[in-house]
Amino acid sequence: MRAWHAVLLILALVTVSGCAGERAPSITVGAASSLQPLLDSIKPGFQEESGITLHITYSASGALARQIEQGAPIDVFVSAGALYIDALSAGAFLRQDSLAAIAYGQLVLIRPEQDSGEVRSFADAERIAIANPETAPYGAAAKSLLESSGLWDDVEPRIVYAESALQAYQFAKAGEVDYAFVPLPLVRIPADGITYGDHVAAGLRGLPTVDYLAAVATSTDEEEGARAFIDYLGTPAVQAKLHEFGYNSILGPR
Repeated sequence: MRAWHAVLLILALVTVSGCAGERAPSITVGAASSLQPLLDSIKPGFQEESGITLHITYSASGALARQIEQGAPIDVFVSAGALYIDALSAGAFLRQDSLAAIAYGQLVLIRPEQDSGEVRSFADAERIAIANPETAPYGAAAKSLLESSGLWDDVEPRIVYAESALQAYQFAKAGEVDYAFVPLPLVRIPADGITYGDHVAAGLRGLPTVDYLAAVATSTDEEEGARAFIDYLGTPAVQAKLHEFGYNSILGPR
């Protein structure tokens, strides 16, 4: 009996070992927080079609870039703006031949629908939220816009810095600020309590756009799956979602 027990134990260990060796592939995507509504919506479809488990971590693009430089296990970087993509490419942290521009988003001015009644215009605002311009491209775009419009010196003391574009949006939705500069795609999600601000009345000279770019990290052990995810962003279903969520598609190599 003991011999049979030993044989059964060996067979069990071999079976477990074999199952572990056949573990389904998975990839981790580090993405700009303003992409969360879109990527959360397409995640199930990608997993079903590819058989690849998809993990997504959202943050400001600059914060994600630092994590990649420090060796974070990120297989694909999807950045708002080219600054951090270019810096990581120059440092050989990204596979140059995988780089693709996938979309661009519009910066917009928003405000809570309900306020105290004291804030009637942008000039009356006491708290204006923008994403941190040091790490978030939409924050940098907002600061640049205010500077080029000759308003920065006046509004700077009233600026509330958010960690990301998504947090700037959340500040406005919660009524914690009078105005916020955010990506249009974030406003396209169900947004009770949010309305557009009038950028012309505010004295702003146009509204800039921000590119979204994706690339595979050189450190990945799942290059095939990482490239498959970038390819998936170009499928008709995802292209339709891009427009639905307020992005404009510019898919293709840079």
